[in-house]
Amino acid sequence: MTTVVGLSDRYANFLVHPLMSGPGVCQICRGTANAGYPSCRQCQQTGNVLGTGVADVVVPVSLALKGEQYANELWRYKNAAGPQQMYFRTGLAAVLWRFLALHEGCVAAHCAVPGFDIVTTAPSTSGRENHPLRTITAEMVEVTRDRYRDLLAPAPDAAVLGRNPSRSRYTSAALWGENVLVIDDTWTSGNHAQSASAALKAAGARSVAVVVLGRHLNNSYGDTATLVEQARLRRFSWDMCALRPWHHG
Repeated sequence: MTTVVGLSDRYANFLVHPLMSGPGVCQICRGTANAGYPSCRQCQQTGNVLGTGVADVVVPVSLALKGEQYANELWRYKNAAGPQQMYFRTGLAAVLWRFLALHEGCVAAHCAVPGFDIVTTAPSTSGRENHPLRTITAEMVEVTRDRYRDLLAPAPDAAVLGRNPSRSRYTSAALWGENVLVIDDTWTSGNHAQSASAALKAAGARSVAVVVLGRHLNNSYGDTATLVEQARLRRFSWDMCALRPWHHG
């Protein structure tokens, strides 16, 4: 019988734990930060635009390195067809399920909330209908599907905003102090996820956290290769806490 553990085990061969925030590591997205700065330039700029609307915490499951297996699967689960499409979607659903089952409590504790009342995803602003991440989160993953709600809708001019963060990229259904967990697939600039957070908070969310399947990085950019080399020193373990340097299970 196929299990979540069985489906997700192979990912431990190529997932890479993001480094803990610190010198040279962005405290928000876990990408590279310039010396003397707590956050990368992109996260700083996004914070300047969105202010307190940004997520209370961003937790990448793994780095997704350009040209490598995990980044490839995060592309193919959206763009492959037929049996390959289902293969990659099922695998990534198992990754998300296993990660949240082990670590969602830590994410909630970091936000100083007892748990997340609602789980949602940010809809595409490029015209893609029936986004597979929604299918994964709302239908395939047991620990999220009963809490899933379609809260967000792209604004009519969302596509014009490009990759820029904006409080008006999305509108949200009204909230009454609920804590919301946003699931994202690939974080490059983070502007879509952070814009979604801003919309949710403006609609009344008490706390918003983002769990992202892959923090996309390009080894050829700046000091990224050094960061990745350091990250690879720590062998991937499903029990490694996403927010603290210890194991739990």
